[in-house]
Amino acid sequence: MNTTYTKLETWCLANRKLATAPAFILLLVLANPTILSLIIGGLMVCLGEMGRTWSSGYIDKNAKLATAGPYRFMRNPLYFFNAMIFVGFCVMAYNPWAAIFGIMSFTIIYRATMRSEAQFIAPIFGEEFDKWAAVVPMFWPKWTNYPAQGAFSWALVAKHREQKNALAMLAGILLFVAIYYFKTAA
Repeated sequence: MNTTYTKLETWCLANRKLATAPAFILLLVLANPTILSLIIGGLMVCLGEMGRTWSSGYIDKNAKLATAGPYRFMRNPLYFFNAMIFVGFCVMAYNPWAAIFGIMSFTIIYRATMRSEAQFIAPIFGEEFDKWAAVVPMFWPKWTNYPAQGAFSWALVAKHREQKNALAMLAGILLFVAIYYFKTAA
């Protein structure tokens, strides 16, 4: 599995958090939220965070191949639920131009990341990974009936510090609510 990356993808792989910041800042600056966009987008963000928590409870990175829970339906549920969260913030911002830029950025960043991670873990898990990857799609969920191994663990959720991510999502929601408040109070 030899993967080549563009210069932009290579930079994004090395600077993923930095690469996502401009998209989120643009969403904040161009945000024009409505009550309905806050409710729908906020629900999407919360569902995405619930999905991340579900995913975190099954993955023991590089120690055991996660094939249970959401990993039965997609190989990268954490990124799928990150996408749901990001789209939720785009809905909250209620600005199509910022959303288009954000979704394009997200696609460039996470497409390269998913390919890189697959290239990294394939040799670790060998034939087990190959069988799983042949059945389970990389990103878009699909019912697979793949034989699940493993059980949900709150200890894994804590190990991955998912509570910090949940607090960050809450802070993001509150930022959009504050933007709405200040724009409508004027």
